[in-house]
Amino acid sequence: MPIKFQRIRFLLITICLLAAILGVAINVLAGLSQTAEAQEPQDQTVSIKASRAERLAALEMWTREARAAAQPLPFPVGSVDELMQDSAEELSGEPGSAEGGLPHPKADRRARRQYPEEWEVLLNELDVEDSLDTVEALGTAGKYTSYLGNRYKQMYQQFPFRGVGKLYITSGGYCSASVISPNNIIVTAAHCVYDTDTNTWLSGWTFVPADRKGVAPYGTFPWVSARVLTAWINAGSSTAGRRYDVALIRLGNNSAGNPVTFYTGWLGRSWDYGYTQHLHAIGYPGNLKSGKFTYICAAESFKQATDILGMGCNMMHGSSGGPWERVFQPYASGANNYVNSVVSGGLSGPTWGNTFYGARFSSKNIVKLCDAEGC
Repeated sequence: MPIKFQRIRFLLITICLLAAILGVAINVLAGLSQTAEAQEPQDQTVSIKASRAERLAALEMWTREARAAAQPLPFPVGSVDELMQDSAEELSGEPGSAEGGLPHPKADRRARRQYPEEWEVLLNELDVEDSLDTVEALGTAGKYTSYLGNRYKQMYQQFPFRGVGKLYITSGGYCSASVISPNNIIVTAAHCVYDTDTNTWLSGWTFVPADRKGVAPYGTFPWVSARVLTAWINAGSSTAGRRYDVALIRLGNNSAGNPVTFYTGWLGRSWDYGYTQHLHAIGYPGNLKSGKFTYICAAESFKQATDILGMGCNMMHGSSGGPWERVFQPYASGANNYVNSVVSGGLSGPTWGNTFYGARFSSKNIVKLCDAEGC
């Protein structure tokens, strides 16, 4: 074989060998990158954003009739054994808080002009119902007190009650949520946003503050983005991941062009406080008055498991995501009404129906989410 062709052959073989070596190197590096990514800390967050079409669809879907007919999203019910599967260290740190703020002083006046039909229905129903019974007896079952919320005039448009609302889910059902930031961000349960049992996002959310029998006195607010913890996504089950069952949703403006905080103000939030707190939980339980009004439970919380609070209450499905407030003080903002947890779900057994549980807000869940979303 001529020397010239031998050299060309040698050169081609050399190029092929180098290409093969380079390919192996790329695959090795990719494998290392994937391994490193899989070993990242569990305190990262993941978010999705709504398109303009999705926002418009959310606003158009939830008419007053559709809101009134919506059914509650079931909240997770598991066993104590499932709850104890996560044996990670406690997510503790120095206690901290962020104060809330009041709505615009002319919010109600403007809302009546912007949504006159909603207010007409609301006020007419209040007049009829208040003439029947203005006070409902408070009942104690177990170690809590449960009572109706925004059925009554003194609550339906007052702070902090107006900062709590129904979260309607396009794929079906509703949860509860509350406004916790001047930047139009609400907090709810992660299982109302992402199904960790099936590893899928639920599709589309619309928030209606102060919802009462499907009436929206301040309009409806479509979602802009939603955020959950990576630890929730990787939990494997909603019960095992209960300490991470927290989510944030950023809202767009209502049809009048105003942000939700104009009408509601925002509740404070606190984190890394102890397990024993005197709390007031607010939500829309489907098992009480068919979820038409908010209910409130007052009780002392306790430690159920690592970073999981328990609280006596008879609210069930539909109350998912409802706020648990520390330093509860009706009609006052500032250093009051700190959201310290949200309703996650129940446990099977003797406490079912009289106790529910939620993630203790900490620097590793609510703070991590707020830092990423910009509370």
